[in-house]
Amino acid sequence: MADGTEITYEGAGVEPAALREFVLRFMASQSSFWDALQWSDDSLAAAFEERFAQKVEVKREPRADGSTQFVIRPRLAFA
Repeated sequence: MADGTEITYEGAGVEPAALREFVLRFMASQSSFWDALQWSDDSLAAAFEERFAQKVEVKREPRADGSTQFVIRPRLAFA
């Protein structure tokens, strides 16, 4: 994203193009679509689960350059 925010998926079965499309559609559904820091992690996880039928957990991780990385992981990875 323009502010350096990244969204990554650490599971299998989701192609990069499908993830990009998902992110764009999710952004469009948010009132503050340009400000990823205002997004709800739970809403992002729920939208991902609805789109890809995979239970996930969303974690925000700060990056060295001050931007944020949203890491989407299969829920089993946290068990």
